[in-house]
Amino acid sequence: MLQFVLGVREEPMTQRLPDFTTALGSSPAWQAVLGAAARVAPTEATVFLQGESGTGKEVIARLIHRISPRRCGPFVAVNCAALPEHLLESELFGYERGAFTGAQQAKAGQIELAVHGVLFLDEVTEMSLAAQVKLLRFLQEHEYQHLGGTRLQKADIRIIAASNRDVGEAIGRGTFRRDLLYRLQVFDIMLPSLRERVADIPLLAEHFLAEFAQAVGGRPARLLDDAFSALVTYDWPGNVRELRNVLERAAILSSGEISCSDLAFCTRRRATLPTADLRSTERVSIERILRETDWNKSKAARRLGLTRTQLYTRLRRHGLQSPHSDKVAVA
Repeated sequence: MLQFVLGVREEPMTQRLPDFTTALGSSPAWQAVLGAAARVAPTEATVFLQGESGTGKEVIARLIHRISPRRCGPFVAVNCAALPEHLLESELFGYERGAFTGAQQAKAGQIELAVHGVLFLDEVTEMSLAAQVKLLRFLQEHEYQHLGGTRLQKADIRIIAASNRDVGEAIGRGTFRRDLLYRLQVFDIMLPSLRERVADIPLLAEHFLAEFAQAVGGRPARLLDDAFSALVTYDWPGNVRELRNVLERAAILSSGEISCSDLAFCTRRRATLPTADLRSTERVSIERILRETDWNKSKAARRLGLTRTQLYTRLRRHGLQSPHSDKVAVA
């Protein structure tokens, strides 16, 4: 059960970062990210976060802000992909009255709102080339102008940028400036996908289920073994964001205990695959991890987010045995 697995976990680094529980994780891959964030936070270096959608880029950006000297200043997030090209520049730099049709009064931009704090530019590779030129100038000179204005203004802010795209490919296509990348990528952090940090799934699941329960004033739902096995063997194309959404739906559907049938991806899988394939998928996943760890049970259990006892139970269930032994592994 989930509670048993969580009872033997190592203390994650986030235990030393008070009031920031959303950066949970004790896997080596995630600890490397937290370590990098902790090293760069006290500096004024521009940070560039890369990783698949849903891996927690804004979570890490907020963590850097929270433990930096700018913690008392604002954290302003701008999703560059969510704003049309003609609006992005005005949102970033602000505008003067009459700068364009409909500009009936002057408005401060996000750069001004982030003064003495952090400006987080999410999906920065979606920014138009015209906006990239102005951002590059701001990074070089720390000066900018309102749209329709003539007065140069200065702003004391720190930039953290992020992208889920292949930046090299964007540069090759001519949609992203190489010189801007050099300015943004002073310190880069690559965020791992959830399938690269399987051992963190139990901890994240516990956190999300407790969060949902707190919102409605109830007790956290409990994961049954079949649901737990499904969580740690699923590929998670949507990463941590998908995990949260799947568990929220399951918590609503369940009556206190979550089984595999309550998980959205299990339902989709059953619509296209025989039921036996869930068991087969678990067997293949465990066997792959065992081979990668040279059949070291302790390492394999950590990679899978299981206790040794749970791993041995699954070894017996699937008839898996080490190529170096004539017997099925037992406790």
